[in-house]
Amino acid sequence: MRLYARRTSSNSQKVLWFLGELGLEYDFVATGGDAGGLSEPEYLAMNPNAAVPTLVDGPLALWESHAILRYLAAEHGTRDFWPETPAARSWVDRWMDWSQSQFDAAFMNLFWGHWRMPVEARNDEANQVQVDRCRRYLEILDGELARHAFVVGDNLSLADIPVGALMYRYAGLDVTADMPPHVARWYASLTERDAYQAHVMLPFDELKGRLAP
Repeated sequence: MRLYARRTSSNSQKVLWFLGELGLEYDFVATGGDAGGLSEPEYLAMNPNAAVPTLVDGPLALWESHAILRYLAAEHGTRDFWPETPAARSWVDRWMDWSQSQFDAAFMNLFWGHWRMPVEARNDEANQVQVDRCRRYLEILDGELARHAFVVGDNLSLADIPVGALMYRYAGLDVTADMPPHVARWYASLTERDAYQAHVMLPFDELKGRLAP
């Protein structure tokens, strides 16, 4: 397998973290950011979106981070990550989709509007709206985590990966509020995982004030 990715990309970090959890071997191809390559014809033939990550496994070139996660879970994972029965799988899928459409959307608006925006161009009022949105979504997540150790049960699953991959940055911003108690406990457990430390808990200072992808 080959993974075309940028280590400071949150979508890339989702896949890198999960590959680490699975213990799979792959070739990492630095792509995007300072490494460039997104507009090369060879890359666009694999991923017409000119974005990262892209996973190549044999003849298959797969893009969209959540699609990659599901593929890896189905092909190489255990049923703890992505259950086999439709009802059980629906719990994982709904939290993956919730993360992308709700928390991820609010947090990335905040991350770009606050961290990646030059100080003189920030809109603090608009950013506070996103801070409040993030907090409301984490309260929803807190209610679920009050019932078990991870998002959909007592084991790490794909439901934890999308939102969990953003929590290190959430915790590191100077404008985000303290986490709700069960979210804080869950996040602390993530920070103890080797793969999370290796692929998510990375400095992101280079992105401060940098609007370029």
